Order: sequence, then structure tokens, then C-alpha cells
Amino acid sequence: MLLQNLIEGVEVTCVEPAHLDQRICDLTEDSRTALPGSLFIARRGTRLAGTSFVDDAIERGAVAVLVDEADAADLSLPDDVAMVTTTDVELATAEMAERFFGHPSRQLTVIGVTGTNGKTTIAHLVHQLANAGGVRCGLIGTVSIDDGLEVAQSAMTTPPAIEISHALASMVESGCVAASLEVSSHALAQQRVAGLDFDIAIFTNISGDHLDYHDTLDAYIAAKSRLFTMLDTDGLAIINIDDPRWESVIGKCAARRLTCSLDSEANADCHAEILDVSLRGVEAVFAGPWGEVQVCLPLIGRHNVMNALQAVAAAHESGVPRPDLSRTIGRVKPAPGRLEIVRRDVAHPDPFVTLVDYAHTDHALETALQSLIPLKPTPRSRIRLVFGCGGERDRTKRPRMMRVAARLADDVIVTNDNPRSERPASIIRDMLDGLPDSDSSTVTIQPDRRRAIYDAVMAAREDDIVLIAGKGHEDYQLLPDGRGGYTSTPFDDRVVVRDALLARLGPSVRVSGSGAAVTKGATG
Repeated sequence: MLLQNLIEGVEVTCVEPAHLDQRICDLTEDSRTALPGSLFIARRGTRLAGTSFVDDAIERGAVAVLVDEADAADLSLPDDVAMVTTTDVELATAEMAERFFGHPSRQLTVIGVTGTNGKTTIAHLVHQLANAGGVRCGLIGTVSIDDGLEVAQSAMTTPPAIEISHALASMVESGCVAASLEVSSHALAQQRVAGLDFDIAIFTNISGDHLDYHDTLDAYIAAKSRLFTMLDTDGLAIINIDDPRWESVIGKCAARRLTCSLDSEANADCHAEILDVSLRGVEAVFAGPWGEVQVCLPLIGRHNVMNALQAVAAAHESGVPRPDLSRTIGRVKPAPGRLEIVRRDVAHPDPFVTLVDYAHTDHALETALQSLIPLKPTPRSRIRLVFGCGGERDRTKRPRMMRVAARLADDVIVTNDNPRSERPASIIRDMLDGLPDSDSSTVTIQPDRRRAIYDAVMAAREDDIVLIAGKGHEDYQLLPDGRGGYTSTPFDDRVVVRDALLARLGPSVRVSGSGAAVTKGATG
């Protein structure tokens, strides 16, 4: 693609008009991946300026550089390399990425999900419901990216703009007609999705998170609201009106609105009535434009009923017919690491239930615990919680999470999450500031996360519920390296839980000939 065609209509300037005929064969923000014919985007980073890597990109073959106007004067490029300047590198990148890859978002029904909690579950449910209902759908989210050709592990909730448009283009190429995207507040603030054409936007809920980045709750809400201002008048906003801040988020949204509620008294377009809850799932009636469907939703917790309701609404609007919704909603699988039950053997129950969840905010932790309290099998059952807080992230939520844990869990083990470069002891001290003076729960400290998980499993008794919170699907732990940075080491809560269960209870075995399952080991 010629540079002239790539930047047409984008708020950028090519410093030397003769360079407009430069042929661009690739876009990159990483100088190490620059190729002959690349346009290198010298985006300002949090620690280093992108201009620091221009020479490296050019040595590798970059023929054009996009740079902030403020940095252009200090940049000297070879005569055969085009300099393109702008006042908004992030916005220009997003718009050029969509153009370079053929505007794939215009060829798909693009569904964006934003909010503090529930994004991953809703995006995964939309993906499952759409594909099971004959609407081929890709996925971009916290856990994975399914571009219709392959499924790859994701590095962040919402990737950079170039990666998003490339993935969407692969979806189009593979025959997808829809795409389900998690859209984070960081991505909205950094214009990563500014070039996309969204057809449906889903608002889940708002609670305090990422205030280390956004500074104030109002700024956080303003970032979330951007998704809804991106909808055209023929778009659709699917809104959880049970959240008191929904009107602040929707704001000036010009699109059609579809409201969702679990409150029978609310005047909502979509409604779910909960009939029964258990550790096997929730029996509920989902009613909306698709009609009325009664199912046993194989997800745990009242909050997942709202997640499923919004996912059903989005799938139906994407073209999934009612009979397929009725058939598939009872067969969906939870997103990895979201109140995911971990067993030694999927065929045989353990004497107590152990779950792994991604809850890393006070609201998410409260939701998870409140979902589990009514599911205690007996009055003597105890909820045993293992959790920590991430380093280099919003410090204000640390004492709030501790208050929630002390109030709702019976036994709490405070441990490390991903401390990153922070001292783990400092993070734990911040958490303990939220511990009430009078506390009915038992709180212990075990910084080693593996030992903390083993301690909880070893202490569990029959009919207890053990919740390991904070990391969910993650298969790594970010620990201080002693030099002011951090290192990543393999660590998966689910693997550690399974090892602890085997150490505590032994393997599950079958009695030969009888077909009856028996469990070796103590049951407490």
C-alpha cells in the first residue's frame, strides 16, 4: 500500500511530499520486528520514547516513521525514509491499522464488552453462543485470541491497535461474520480501538479499579463511556441497569438501547428470573426479544446470570435464532479461571469444593464470595479464602479487598499475587490496613502462594468451600528480581490446587469389576 493511500483522511502530515509514493508493506510499534518496507510507529512509552528505537527500525528496513509532532524537530532521518507527524500517535495508529488491513471491523458484527467485572465471561459466552448457533465468531480477550484460524494465548485484555486489526482481518479471511472483544479502560484511554466500527457495546458494571492509571473514578468512568459514544445510531448498547452508575457510563450514547435486569420490578427489555442456585449452576428463565427460555446455566453465582443474560441478548442480536439459544445456553462453559471448580478427577467429586477465580478487585471478590455463601452444603461448612493483591497497581483497593475478605470468608490466608517489583511485605501491610479491629474470621499470612494454597487445601474439611482468588487463568507469577524489576515464573493456581488435592486426598481410583468410584486418602 502506498503511504499516500495509507494516511489519506488521517490527521497526519508527511513532512516530505515526495515520500508519499513510498510503498508500505507492514506496520509495527516494535523496532525488533521491523521489516523492509515497514512503517515504524515511534509511540511514546511510559519509560522510553519511541524515537529511541527509530535507528534500529531503519536498520532493519523501515521506510517510514510515524512520530509525535513534538518529537519531530529532534529527529533526523535518512533522505529515503519518510517522516509522518501527528498530534495523536495512538489515534493515527488505530485508524491506519484498520485501513492497512482492509477495514475488517466493517465486515464483521463487532461486539465490545466493557466494565470492571464480567468482561471475560460475557465475551466467552457470546463467542460460544454465536458459534454454536451458526454465527461464526472470533474472540479477543484476556485469556485468548481466536482469529478463526487458530487460538493463541493473550498477553493483555485488549491488544494494541495493530494486533486487533490484524486479528480481525484473519477472522474475515477465515469466514467469521462476528467478533467478540473485551475492551479495557486502558485500551479506550489509549485509543487502541478508536479505528474500529462497533455494532454492539455491552456495559457490565463499574467499581473502583485501575485508579493507579486513571487517578479518579470519574476519569475511569469517562474512559469506559467512550465505547458507547463510538456507536452509530444504528448500533446497539446492551446495558446492565442494575448497576447504579449505568447512566454515567452510557452518557451521550446515540445508539439503540437494550436494558437488562435481574430485578423483577425493573422495566427492562431483558430479564432473568432465578429459580434455583447450586454448585452445579443456576436454574433461570431468560426473557427478552428472543422470547422466553428456561435453562440450567452451568455457571456458579447470581452475577453470572446477568453475564449470561447480556451474552444471550448480544448473540440474538448477532443473528443466533431462538431455538439455538435455547439449545446451547445450558451447555456453555465458564471462562477459564472464573469460579472454575478444580478437582483431582473430573469424573469424581472431592469431599470439599475448590475453586479458582480471577477476582482482583474488592467488588469482584465480594461478588464471588457472596455467590458461594448460599451454596454452603451444611451450616458447619466454612469458606476458606486464599488471596493477595497485585504490585504496581491500584493501592487503594488493597485494604478494601481485605475488608471484604474478613467480612465474608470464614478463614483467610493472605498471600502474594503478582507483586512485580514491589516488596511483597509492603503490599501485605497495605492489605492489613483494611482488617477490622473486631473480626470473626481467621486471618493468617503466608507470602508463598504455593504454600498458602496447600495450607488451605490441607485445612479444608468435608463440605467446605475453598476459593483461590486473584490470578484465575494466569499460568505465571511476577516476582521481584532484586534489581528493581521483576521476573516471570511458571505458576498456575489450578495446577497447584490439583497437586495439593492429590497430596491431601490421593488419586481417585475405580474398583475393578464393580464400576463404582472410590477415593483413596483421607476425607477429613
